[in-house]
Amino acid sequence: MQVRPPISPVPPGKFRKTLSFEIYVRPGFSHLELSSVIGVLQAANALETGVQFTWQVASDLPGLVSSSSEVLVRAEPAIGDQYLKDYLFVTGGSNCSGGNWMQRARAMQKLRRPVLLLSDAATAYIRASAPLSGPVTTHWQDARALAETGNYPTVTNRLAENNAGIFTCAGHGHTAEIVIRLLSEVLSPQDCAELTSAMVLETARGFSGEQPKGAGGNFNFLGGKLAKAIAIMEESVEAPLPTAVIAEKAGLSVRHMERLFLTHLDTTPARHYRRVRLKLAGKLITDTSLPVVDIALACGFPSSASLAKAYRHEFGVTPHQLRSGRKGGSAR
Repeated sequence: MQVRPPISPVPPGKFRKTLSFEIYVRPGFSHLELSSVIGVLQAANALETGVQFTWQVASDLPGLVSSSSEVLVRAEPAIGDQYLKDYLFVTGGSNCSGGNWMQRARAMQKLRRPVLLLSDAATAYIRASAPLSGPVTTHWQDARALAETGNYPTVTNRLAENNAGIFTCAGHGHTAEIVIRLLSEVLSPQDCAELTSAMVLETARGFSGEQPKGAGGNFNFLGGKLAKAIAIMEESVEAPLPTAVIAEKAGLSVRHMERLFLTHLDTTPARHYRRVRLKLAGKLITDTSLPVVDIALACGFPSSASLAKAYRHEFGVTPHQLRSGRKGGSAR
């Protein structure tokens, strides 16, 4: 992947080239994604690499724009396909499907300038552009929702995919890695290593790196056997497996697996498994228009009534209340 030609080193303090970034936000945007992009660019400028990075937060609704966690940012107006920068980031969030960012993305694509769509923005692009011939990706939880609502055979589990200059990306907590990898096209390996260290990251995986799926992909906080058992649950949602089968696949006895769940998670395997399925159901309820009965079957419940009973017991609201927005929020 070659986004920009490499730039030869120059004496510290003397910028050879300036690259500009637009970070597009909509109400309900992810402040984590916004702060990750800006944080990496600020850290890169502090290294005095020979490239200066500038950025502007923009929106079709200029002025003060509130994030999903009520963090306010002042956004400049994004007008049609005018005043385009060298790079365009579109943040994810609850309302990213609106606005004119798609028009700006297409204009950038025509100019062969990179566009990076993060999490929910990537999902909105995939839905709006189907069928797509090339590979695309999004956050793994959204990928599950896509799989339930249509035929998207080119969706992968990678951190980012380049489809004719439009990069669909996992976003969320992976955003800093993605930005560093993007900058690696114009910075030296040493600069990128220092930048990764400055961001307190152990590494910045390449775009082709796989996203971890759920808690089962994290061995830092969970022991190997426990993480494997959880991963098996997360991969077998539609047709739930008996506890004995999960234990066997994880290389555990049922009794040992029960002890691990009780010791580390203060719950039983069955209760944890049910919560995994209910969290996916909540994602599908809030992010899709699938009938509740179809969501129930996709999450391993025999009927909409059984899903509603279990969901209310776990989260205090029914699927109908969750979808209508009268109470509560997503279980995500």
